[in-house]
Amino acid sequence: MKNTRYLTTMGLLLALACGISFLETLLPLPLGVKPGLSSIVVMYVLLFMDARSAWLLTVLKSGFVFLTRGVTAGIMSLSGGIASLCVMLLLLRLLHCSTLLMSISGAISHNLGQLLAAMLLLGTPAPGFQLPVLILAGWIAGTGTGLCFQAMLPAFRRLSRLQRKSCGSSDK
Repeated sequence: MKNTRYLTTMGLLLALACGISFLETLLPLPLGVKPGLSSIVVMYVLLFMDARSAWLLTVLKSGFVFLTRGVTAGIMSLSGGIASLCVMLLLLRLLHCSTLLMSISGAISHNLGQLLAAMLLLGTPAPGFQLPVLILAGWIAGTGTGLCFQAMLPAFRRLSRLQRKSCGSSDK
């Protein structure tokens, strides 16, 4: 039952991404900037599963943010997540770049997506003044997340092989 295995895997990955995202809200960081460690889960899905699943995870994770933190936070999460995923997909498919560059670009584009959403929600370009800070924060957070992802890459590869191997066996 490949479908059952897929749903179970996606459910666990969604729970992991939401849990990490929630824990990050508890960190007292300057300017409310989060490290974005839940993007590790999105990158795993993108690299070891497929783009459709990464889109699904991004939207569902934003739904979790909407339910737990409200409409504005949900919109900000969705806009940042979509911008980030679009950039990471382009880099992966067109340039075949490193996971570190994908992570940094994803983090910066996440911040830019949120900045654009804030300007649209507020109806003013004033949030744009935070652009330099958000680019720098994205660079720093993306580097940290990318290095964490690279450190976990051998384990992710083993996990992916185990998943493929177990998908060939029958569910009884």
